[in-house]
Amino acid sequence: MKLKVDWINLLLWAALLILGVLWLLSCNPVKQVLSDRQKFDEVAKEVIRQGYCVNDTTIVVKSDTLIEVDTLTLIDEKTFLEVVNDTVYVTKWKTNTITKTLTIHDTIKATVVDGARVKLLQEDLLKANEDRLNWKERANNYLGWLLILILSIGAYIFIKFKK
Repeated sequence: MKLKVDWINLLLWAALLILGVLWLLSCNPVKQVLSDRQKFDEVAKEVIRQGYCVNDTTIVVKSDTLIEVDTLTLIDEKTFLEVVNDTVYVTKWKTNTITKTLTIHDTIKATVVDGARVKLLQEDLLKANEDRLNWKERANNYLGWLLILILSIGAYIFIKFKK
């Protein structure tokens, strides 16, 4: 009889161990999210909203260089007259040409933002704006009822104490 009890205890422990392993493996939230499309979309929206996809952002740097050449010519004519024995020697000089080169570096930085995040934030903004309009409408409605209540109480008090 003792041999049967040992086998029964061993089978119970094995079943308990198998159930425990199945229980631990079945409650994996990552697998639940990956298998359910609706949960996956909700998690993806939250991940994008918090900015974890910033690595996908592309930064484009464009550099333009402009070279402008300015030439300034100064003509300075000098004339020298020299008389030697019956001969006149005329000497003319032209001088000074100045060339100035100006280099301008224009750097334009353009940032391309993650499109999915922009779209999601725009949807959130539209939803918040709709909620704001709904609450404003409800507040106006409550204000009207509050004014009617105050006027009714005032009229009641006025009529009650006028007698």
